[in-house]
Amino acid sequence: MPAKIIEMIVSLKVPDTTAITALQTLQKIGFSKIKDVKRADYYKFFIEGNEEKFKNQICRVDILVNANKHSYSFSMPRGNVSILVKNINDAGTGLLSTLKKRLGLTNIKKIEKGTLWILDIDADYNELNKIAEKAARELFVNENYQKYRIL
Repeated sequence: MPAKIIEMIVSLKVPDTTAITALQTLQKIGFSKIKDVKRADYYKFFIEGNEEKFKNQICRVDILVNANKHSYSFSMPRGNVSILVKNINDAGTGLLSTLKKRLGLTNIKKIEKGTLWILDIDADYNELNKIAEKAARELFVNENYQKYRIL
């Protein structure tokens, strides 16, 4: 049986100063059409077993979701374009080991982790991806050790 895929988005409940600074920086360097920037941690779990049971377990793991300061979702956030940034040489093995060995989540087979930048851009559909690509290259990604994908 193939592994089931669960995506989890974890974001701050309080204002995210990193995202605020990113927005201000983008606007200063000429991205006037970007109206808002949000940031979240992105986790993609490849699991075996019951999906709902796994979701109920993983959202309570405090190394991923601190109930005092984080909110989580199992669906992609709203925004008209998102940029997923991942480290090239990060296979998630450290986190996978912690979740399996220390916390007993043995049904996880693989993990992918990244940072999700959610942009609200005041532009038409054809221009959205061009602006997001340029913003990714100029601010969000260090291409020496990261890769990105426009969602």
